[in-house]
Parts: sequence; C-alpha cells; structure tokens
Amino acid sequence: MTSLKIIKDSENLVKEIQKYKLKKKNIGFVPTLGALHKGHLELIRLAKKKSDVVVASIFLNPLQFDSKTDFKKYPINLIADKKKINKEKINILYMPTINEVFPNKKIKKIKASNKANKLCGKFRKGHFDGVVTVLKSLFDQVSPNFAIFGQKDFQQILIIKDLILKYKLKIKIITIPTVRDSSGLAYSSRNNLLNNKQKKIASFLFKTIKEISFEAKKNPNKLNSLKIIGKKKLINYGFNKIDYLEIYNENNLSKKNIKKNNLRVFVAASLGKTRLIDNYKN
Repeated sequence: MTSLKIIKDSENLVKEIQKYKLKKKNIGFVPTLGALHKGHLELIRLAKKKSDVVVASIFLNPLQFDSKTDFKKYPINLIADKKKINKEKINILYMPTINEVFPNKKIKKIKASNKANKLCGKFRKGHFDGVVTVLKSLFDQVSPNFAIFGQKDFQQILIIKDLILKYKLKIKIITIPTVRDSSGLAYSSRNNLLNNKQKKIASFLFKTIKEISFEAKKNPNKLNSLKIIGKKKLINYGFNKIDYLEIYNENNLSKKNIKKNNLRVFVAASLGKTRLIDNYKN
C-alpha cells in the first residue's frame, strides 16, 4: 500500500524523485493552490491511472493573484486538504514555501505567451506570468512525465503548453473535462465564497454558455449577437459584472477560422465580489 510522503523542502523532493527516476518510474504531477474539491481529486485519479508515481503539490502562489485582497480571501484549509490527499493514496504531497519554490531568493519572472493577452489575462494583469513562473520552477523540481490539468482553466492549459514548448520540457500535458456539480456549476475553490442564493444564480453560467454554444454552431454568422444576448441573460439572472463572454477558435483563442469543430465559448462573470470562469464546447 502506498504511504503518503509529505515533503516541504525542494532538496528532499528532488532526492525522492531521483530514486523513482533511477527505477524508470513514470511520474504524474498535479499542481494545486489548495482548497481541494472534486475537480482536483479527479485530476489525481487520472494521474494514478497514467503514471507509476503521483506527486500533488499545494502552493498558494502569490505571483498569480492580481490583488492582495484576492490572495488573502482564498479559502485555504490545509487540514481538510491533507485528509483528502491521504484518501487518494498517492506517493508525494509537496507543500513548499515560496523560498523552496524559488531557492535563489530572486524571482525571475517569466513572460507568458501571447495567448495570455486576452480573456482572463486582459482583466488580471500579470496573472499568467505568475502562473508560468511558478510552474516552471515546480516542473524543474518534480520533473514529471505527465502534468494533469482541468479544462475549466482552458486558457491556462494553452499557455502552459506554450511554456513547455519554449523551454523544450519533456512533459506531456493531460487534460480532463470540467468537473461539475449536479446543477452544472464547475467545481472551483471560489465556490466556497458564494452564499446559497449566489450558488443558485451561479449555475446559470454553464446553462447560458451551453445554450450559446449550440446556437453558435447552428448560426456561425450570428456570433456577435449571441454574445450580446448571453451577457444580457447573465445580468438578468443576477450576475453583477461580466468581464467577458467570447466565442473563439479554441486552438489559438482567436476569431479566425472559427468552425464547428473548434468553437468554444468562454465566460468570466462576478457574483458579489466572487469572480467565476467557465468555458464550453459541444
């Protein structure tokens, strides 16, 4: 039976990984910010199927938060997280401090690819630079064969793939479809910040982009009017702010060559002070 090793320093982590590498073991990696939910657990379960050794990390990355308030508000619960990870029977839980992620003290920011200039990147300045800077360091320390991510963060996945190409890392990215609750709401750590009334409203985010996706495939010439209709619907449901509702070619996040097989709807909307994102392709 696998007994979980909780490692907090990078030196120990690298030593452990080396042992597995010498035995020619495949390593699967699931990086998280913590506040684990069913979506994270599905990533871990897929990692177990795809690899011999599974490493999950919990590191609340301050570099990817565009406001200190947002960072402090993040719903951390390390005791609950450890229990959840323990049940999954993986090999290593890596819980570094920022000094372990960046042992040289000086953090050299990496610039995310151009795909970071739209959608969430447009509204959260420097967010994706923070994501790729930390992931590059974690990838170097864990040196996984596979890294597993959820499609809820679809833009982020494309940016991470660009990071891997840029640095010629030998890591394969594996993704899973967005994990949702019975109402269709995508699991997210931020859902913990919603009250019951807001959770009911939040479920309309998925319903709306699903409808738009079906309509967009039927009427590819009406994409702009469908976006306007979608935004109005969300405001009527009770969302107080729409950052974006876009229909893009999912391969490059552009409006060029949008076809039925690459059309994906992206949305970010707020309920009170809680910002939710989602995307859908049918």
